[in-house]
Amino acid sequence: MFDGLLLRKFLRGHARRIGYRSPATGYAALVDETEYEYAHLSGAELVRAVHGSYIDWMGGRRVVGVMGRLGRLAPRAAARALTLATPQLFRWLVGPMKRTGRTELVVERCRFLTSTSPEICLSICKGPTETFFTDSLGIPTTLTPDFQRSTCDVSFTPSPRRPG
Repeated sequence: MFDGLLLRKFLRGHARRIGYRSPATGYAALVDETEYEYAHLSGAELVRAVHGSYIDWMGGRRVVGVMGRLGRLAPRAAARALTLATPQLFRWLVGPMKRTGRTELVVERCRFLTSTSPEICLSICKGPTETFFTDSLGIPTTLTPDFQRSTCDVSFTPSPRRPG
């Protein structure tokens, strides 16, 4: 139920960002919209759409701004918090995850990857997600998909606190 609410919230903002609302419902709508996005938007437009969709889904620019300030002020705590929260907050998108370290996760079988393609994974998930978490939330993030096994290693690497 919680996953369904998160998916519906994401889809509302996502459709506005890409200029297309799928006639499908549920996860099939996400796949359809993602395929549309991949086919019709350029690289920079894709990144803006994904970042905007994350901002909308997370509660808006102010909320993301506060999260980013916290990430830069307390990077280790923020990385650990992301490691704890991500399996619950993103299960609707990628499926079950488990912690493999203090700031590492593995997506055991990526639902997004198995529903789309390696190309869509790289251009709509991996790249934009890494830059969003790194730039907007202040936590350098690396996604390492394994296309053969349909898994993905996620690493939130806390940077040393910047003097400010």
